[in-house]
Formats: sequence, C-alpha cells, structure tokens
Amino acid sequence: MFRPRLVGMIDWPRRPSDWLERVAAAAPDLDAVILRAKALSAGQQLQVASRLLQVLAGGPPLLVADRADVARAAGTAGVHLPGDGLPPAAVRAWWPSALISVSVHVRDGLHYPPAADWAVLGHAFPTRSKPGLAPLGEAGVARAVAGAPLPVLAIGGITPDTVPRLATAGLAGVVVVDALWTAPDPRAAARALRAALAGWAAVPRKENPHAASH
Repeated sequence: MFRPRLVGMIDWPRRPSDWLERVAAAAPDLDAVILRAKALSAGQQLQVASRLLQVLAGGPPLLVADRADVARAAGTAGVHLPGDGLPPAAVRAWWPSALISVSVHVRDGLHYPPAADWAVLGHAFPTRSKPGLAPLGEAGVARAVAGAPLPVLAIGGITPDTVPRLATAGLAGVVVVDALWTAPDPRAAARALRAALAGWAAVPRKENPHAASH
C-alpha cells in the first residue's frame, strides 16, 4: 500500500516562474507531487502534466487535482479529489489502479471516503490561501484525525518549523506548497521537511481495504 509522508502541491496561481526547476530540485525527497491548476483548461492541464511527468521521470508519482480525466489521459499515477467532487468510489471503478487522495474539512463534516488511498486535511496553520478562515491548530488536527479509517496528511502553513508541532496528532504526513516552491533552495527545504518528519512519533499504519493495492 502506497502511503506518502511528504507531498508537494503545485498551486498553479502561486507557482514561481522557475517552478519546473524547483520541482526537479525537490523531487528526490518527495513521495508524491500534486498539480492543482483549476483555472487552466483541460487541454492546458494535460500539457502541464505532461511536462511534469518528464521532470519527475523515475521519481515521485504525479497526481492531478480535480480532473480524473486529465490525470488518466496524461498517464499520471492518480487524482486528488475535492471533497465536493467526484466520489472516490466512482473514480476507483473507472480507474482501479489510480492513487486517489481526497480533501476533507471539518466544516464539511469530516467525511473520509473509504475508496480513497489517503485524505488531505486542512488547514492546519494560518496560510495566505485561506484568508479569514481560522486554522485547526495542533489540537484541532488531532481531533479530526482520531478514528479516521485511512491515512491523513495535513495541509496549510506546513513548514519545517510547524511540522514538529504535529508530531503527536496521528497524521501520516503533510502536503506542502509555499515552503517548498518559494524557498531559496527547494532541495534544502525538502530535506528540512523530511528531517522534521523523521522526528514524529511512530504512527500506527491505517489499513484501508477499499483502496487500490500499489
């Protein structure tokens, strides 16, 4: 069963101009990469995903956010679904081998779809992508993760300094945006995040019998 610990998410509107070079630099220390580019057309997303696959060849798997059709057409490993998007079970029936992650939020009732491989919980800490919305904080993350039937990764304000604060929350890992792609040295940032994750308490592995075997 594939369980990512450190995932880099490329949020298209916030990408730096040299984003491809930054992805290539950080890739050796990442377990997966998610492309989130909702503003682009399907054709444009397909082109971007194809470029990313070339950069990531032999490295971490690529998932496309929201668009399972684009993800499969591009030959990526899977899709990251919004909480109000396609049901993971429907995607699993159509694409059995896909890696499927899904966004979950406390405000939406914390539904953990059993057909997903892992869930992405946000937002843990203050982040400029969620202005005006209160973060969960360490205690809120721990409450949201308790009893989850599949691995959960936190997103939002994740940096090498905030990762240790989640050490006992029961998470499987983290999803990182700005701390990777805007860092002066993306490779050093990825290694610092990986080192911070190494300090976490051992998390019991949640087995999800409904997810695909990878």
